[in-house]
Amino acid sequence: MRILIATAEVSPIAKTGGLGDVCGSLPKALAKLGHDVVVVMPFYRQAREWFTRNGVILDLAHPMTPISWANWTADAGFLRTTLPGTDIPLILVANEYFFDREHIYSPRLDGIDDNFDKFTFFSRAVIRGCELLGVTPDVVHAHDWHTALLPVYLHSGLRGSENFGNARSVYTIHNLNYQGIAGADRFPILGLHDRYWAPDALEHFRDINLMKGAIMFADQVTTVSPNYAREIQTTEHGAGLDGVLRLLSWKLTGILNGIDMDEWNPATDPLITTHFDAGNLNRKAGAKRTLANDVGLRYKPNAPMLGVVSRFVDQKGFQLLIPILERLLEAGAQAVILGSGESQYEDAFSRIAAARPEDCCAYIGFENTLAHRIYAGADILLMPSIYEPCGLNQMYAQRYGTVPVVRWTGGLADTVVPFDGTNPAAATGFAFDSMSPADLYAATWIAMLNYNDHRTWKTLQTNGMTEDFSWERSARQYEEIYRRAGA
Repeated sequence: MRILIATAEVSPIAKTGGLGDVCGSLPKALAKLGHDVVVVMPFYRQAREWFTRNGVILDLAHPMTPISWANWTADAGFLRTTLPGTDIPLILVANEYFFDREHIYSPRLDGIDDNFDKFTFFSRAVIRGCELLGVTPDVVHAHDWHTALLPVYLHSGLRGSENFGNARSVYTIHNLNYQGIAGADRFPILGLHDRYWAPDALEHFRDINLMKGAIMFADQVTTVSPNYAREIQTTEHGAGLDGVLRLLSWKLTGILNGIDMDEWNPATDPLITTHFDAGNLNRKAGAKRTLANDVGLRYKPNAPMLGVVSRFVDQKGFQLLIPILERLLEAGAQAVILGSGESQYEDAFSRIAAARPEDCCAYIGFENTLAHRIYAGADILLMPSIYEPCGLNQMYAQRYGTVPVVRWTGGLADTVVPFDGTNPAAATGFAFDSMSPADLYAATWIAMLNYNDHRTWKTLQTNGMTEDFSWERSARQYEEIYRRAGA
């Protein structure tokens, strides 16, 4: 099959989270299955800087050309290279006005958020780029709200064109809470017939909802874990689209994300200094010592090291962790915290770290080497998410023999088997259910107690390290979805 993947983010070139990780890894797995894959993304400032740092020279696939639709005209240029480490074509859409900004989703210089306009343009540019460069996909795989217009455009007449005559659409929801919503006055810029301004199309409570449109008109819809597919059909987790998703549940499938098992491999990871695997877990102590030295903590081999690698936002559940973190430190734990986000969480973690400098480090920002070293050196990873569509950090942690403590939600419930004292042959971590700091404390305290039982702990580590989180399994499920879509 000829598969076009359209996405706002691709790791390692430009990303803010799991969307970029998926769209950097899934194409490789699909190509290994024999499919002809092309990836299209915006040419952000961050992408340009990444290529410059890595000495990659981009080919000019097509010079700047005007793209006209509705009452709009905007210029797009098309650059071409390959997905890093592969021969998979990567096409980048260039437009300085929209994409040359400080951050991927930065507003205009005057502070106005124009991401709705930006990604409407990007979707139109994807279509025009395929026409100019001779890309004729069997499957258009659109990801999250940024490319949600592509299934709508296919439905609205694009299949009558030469390039898209055989194309079917698959739409993946990475995070239902970001839907691409704009006021009704923005509908004309989409270039769609008035028929699409309707409750069974893009209109949603008198606003435009791009994600709703993609769910309605895509041939198949997926999300990033089986449990999340069930959760988003409920009022509690459906973010206003649960009724639509229940109505169309026949075409909704949850496919668990994978991880790059070569990049995330404690036996070969170039970013850690002590290598180990499930057969010589005693060497993990060297990774823990390195981590403590790196962040300026006193190395305590018998104290459980707690790790956090995350964005500091409400979704990630840090309102549950902050009230109990000092109690966990007083109980004998150490902690290394890496991330950035809302100031209330940055300030709280910094305050706790300043008060207990021997036992807690809070690194505000993101540093990839430190992230790898936390996964390798920590004993326990904390992920108390309020909701988590899939989550990758718990998979990275298990790959490195770091036992996760998670809230029982979304993809965390699909990837962590909680230890209950009777299931050592299967268990890989610890879990709690309610949104309660007390329950997070209890789950972490139980994990810390089991850390002192070396036989049980080694069993949990080994179970997690031997789990199959590879993309090959997930790619075969996507392959089936493409066939189900009619490709």
